[in-house]
Amino acid sequence: MAQKNWYKAPILGALTWFGFHCGSGFASGTQLKIYALEYGSVGLIAPLVAWVACAWFIAIVTEYARVVKAKSYRDVGSTIYWDNPILGRVILLLWDLIVFSAMIVTSGACVSGFGTLLNSLFGVPYYVGCGVFVIFMICLMCFGSHALERLGKVTIPMVVMFLILAGAGIATGFDNLKAVLTTELGAPMEAGATIGNAVWSGFTYGCIQISFLHTSCIIGGRFQERKQTFLFIAVGFILNLGCMMMGVLALLADYPGCMAFEMPILEIATNIDGPMGMVLLIIFNIVLLLAYITTVGSLLAGSIARYTPLVHRAIKNEFICKVAVVLVIMGGASVLSTLGLEGVLDKGYGMLSRLKMPIWFFPIIILGPISIHRARRKQKLEQETE
Repeated sequence: MAQKNWYKAPILGALTWFGFHCGSGFASGTQLKIYALEYGSVGLIAPLVAWVACAWFIAIVTEYARVVKAKSYRDVGSTIYWDNPILGRVILLLWDLIVFSAMIVTSGACVSGFGTLLNSLFGVPYYVGCGVFVIFMICLMCFGSHALERLGKVTIPMVVMFLILAGAGIATGFDNLKAVLTTELGAPMEAGATIGNAVWSGFTYGCIQISFLHTSCIIGGRFQERKQTFLFIAVGFILNLGCMMMGVLALLADYPGCMAFEMPILEIATNIDGPMGMVLLIIFNIVLLLAYITTVGSLLAGSIARYTPLVHRAIKNEFICKVAVVLVIMGGASVLSTLGLEGVLDKGYGMLSRLKMPIWFFPIIILGPISIHRARRKQKLEQETE
């Protein structure tokens, strides 16, 4: 990589990170509503905790992937705990199970969100809307080999459009927002809720978002210098935390009006009258549609890259292998979507966080830095012997 272009890969990676994060729960406001409704203004601490935890974890994984020149998460998982072949095989099995379940759960949330959106806008039956999305994604990933790359380029306008939505919500409800943030009765915590609960809720969400691990391993494997890892983490942290904070503030600005709705950001846009309201409604639908597509598309791309070689052992036609992999992922997602959007978030996200904390987060936070030091030392010795 040319020195003058060293920043391009990290910034692109950070935008990809935001595109992965900006799925159904975030873009629709469903996940953000949890913090505003349960914890009021104190809920603003949850995004901060979430992205400190997530960025810390992703930084370790990305830097280790850079040092070992990883091609996929398998190159990281087999040695980041300890460089032992037997342990590596066990760990890879666990990672495969977690990554596969994460693909199913996150895809299910997007399928459910898309069905809910079509139902809200056009009255399309929920399950019909889910089916349309599944069929569209199957066609996109099997027949459009460059579709995901084209979609990835819309991340910047997607960020801008989301900030316009959140900014409009904050501006129109600014007086209410001041009351919420400056008076204890403005947006109180629910009975029995504590600051500790808000911190734990944010930490849980951060552990959910470390699902980006399987993509960050590929991104980090392409970095040549440590400063690229730093820039990637810094830009990704600012993008994800900044947009999430803006979203929570927008909900608090309309508190408690939008709290009764499943997709509160949609409700905020709907409540603004005149041409501006129409523009915001269009922007919201574009953002949400792109968020669902890019999130699921990135997951499907990862699953195709990981599982197609395995399926290819039994089925020699590569195209059929891809179709089979996509059908399994989207089929599982379709079943999960029958729980409804909030059911997916509550049950699916909770299940994933419980798996990721003991297997991913805590071990890698502890052992990851040791493994980075070990890998650097090994790399240095190899260079000296050449």
